[in-house]
Amino acid sequence: MLVFGHPASQVLPLWKYFPVKAIMLNAFQIARSKKLYERIRELGIRKVFGIPDEVQVWLDSGGYQALRKGVKLKVEDVIKWYNEMKADYCIALDSPVAPNDPKAEKKVKENIRNAKEMYRKVECELLPVYHPVSEDLLWEYYQGYSFAKMKAVGGLIPRILTQRNASRKEGWDFLARVREIESSWLHALGLGSPTTYPKLMAMGYQSADTQTWRHKAAYGKIVLPGKGERHITGKEIRFGRRKISEDEKVEAMRIAKMLNMNWNQLVKDFRARAIFNAYVLHLVSTSPAPFPFRAA
Repeated sequence: MLVFGHPASQVLPLWKYFPVKAIMLNAFQIARSKKLYERIRELGIRKVFGIPDEVQVWLDSGGYQALRKGVKLKVEDVIKWYNEMKADYCIALDSPVAPNDPKAEKKVKENIRNAKEMYRKVECELLPVYHPVSEDLLWEYYQGYSFAKMKAVGGLIPRILTQRNASRKEGWDFLARVREIESSWLHALGLGSPTTYPKLMAMGYQSADTQTWRHKAAYGKIVLPGKGERHITGKEIRFGRRKISEDEKVEAMRIAKMLNMNWNQLVKDFRARAIFNAYVLHLVSTSPAPFPFRAA
């Protein structure tokens, strides 16, 4: 299952264009906006963002984003946010753990302790988070998370989506190892891109989230099934240098027509590109076989 990540500042109604099973929001982002937080407390998260009942609402704590701003979130605050925002599924507050982190054992114990406390107190279905760690600490996670029916694997975006050396293989190997030992539902945090999602499903993962559909659109790119991203605007190309060909433009227009969009909208409008990219992700997630992924 693909979970479409949205910033709290702009939730696009993708469900008006194609079937959407789930979206993910950031609790820290919501809580930072006093006005938005109060509206959600008063009216409910579904009414504020216009989310239909059939679309699951997932919440991430935003702990990583908070750390980058110099803020360490408190478990009691995240529990309060989750219960007041009333999501269906929630990601446990966790401290990121790197493979060679000298404080890895301490962080793993803290993550297990936090997850257990949250599981007792939150009203949503809680997913505790595995991180890439040694085999010994992996088993400590496994035993510590035995209370949960669903789990997530995090901390792998830098390895799998941005690096092309041996660490990418190590990232995929860790995902496979967690799948080997876990019989629970497994969610891959941040790894629901068009190139990684089919491989995750083939490995036996049940869900993944992503905001790549928005990020690519912001850089003037659209995503084509089985081909990756293409630049279509006049924005300066800093990475991912390939521009769209005439044949690819014909394919893009075929997809855009399904969304009642034209080429000019795709070129000029971020929102149109974002919806287009999300729709391509939907195609990949519902029919993975025709859209080959690039091997790690």
